[in-house]
Amino acid sequence: MKYALVTGSTKGIGLAIAQKLSHAGYFVFTNGRSDNPKIDMPSDCHYYVKADLSALEGVETLANTVLSKTQKLDCLILNAGTTCRKALLEIGYTEWQQVMDTNVNMPFFLVQRLFNNIADNGSVVFISSATSLKPHATSVPYGVSKAAVNMLAQNLVKDFAPRGIRTNVICPGFIETEWQTSKSNEHRQSITSKIALERFGTPKDIAEFCYSTIENEYINGAVIPVDGGYDFK
Repeated sequence: MKYALVTGSTKGIGLAIAQKLSHAGYFVFTNGRSDNPKIDMPSDCHYYVKADLSALEGVETLANTVLSKTQKLDCLILNAGTTCRKALLEIGYTEWQQVMDTNVNMPFFLVQRLFNNIADNGSVVFISSATSLKPHATSVPYGVSKAAVNMLAQNLVKDFAPRGIRTNVICPGFIETEWQTSKSNEHRQSITSKIALERFGTPKDIAEFCYSTIENEYINGAVIPVDGGYDFK
């Protein structure tokens, strides 16, 4: 049995990745902040861990629970994230810090906590964002935090390399999740007009690519946009 942990996996991209791994034969530890989320996966294929990954207490809760069930993870998918859509001059320190803690700091400390429990020749995948590569007028702290994620992952490559563990980053573009479906039709059309494939992506698009990245034994230290050709039109 192979084991995977996918953070932020009660919906959207995280859930799609968890489902894909489950279908591929993994036992998946799912994660979120809700008490009893409705996760569309067979109960014998996953174990849900409630943990708020915006603070160290959540990291410890998640790590301790996972390690009480298994001592080895074959892959770790760091997907949990948050944003702040306030205008530049309205962003306070607390809001900035919350985005940085959730998107950069806690993923680092979770990797550190689980470092010795990731199986040799395993895989670590960070879910970043296309906004980490090309600025987009939505959230300054979000874009900056995701750019930091890209560099964090690449800096971890040498630490994991002696054990054959690969560390990669996937940068989704505009994906049909709650963050995007809540936008006005006019805003969505404006975004679509800039995408070469002329559509938003789906969580399944990202999940399929994530699985390919996990399975490919020669992708390492890569920061890969999966955005339909955003900004190529």
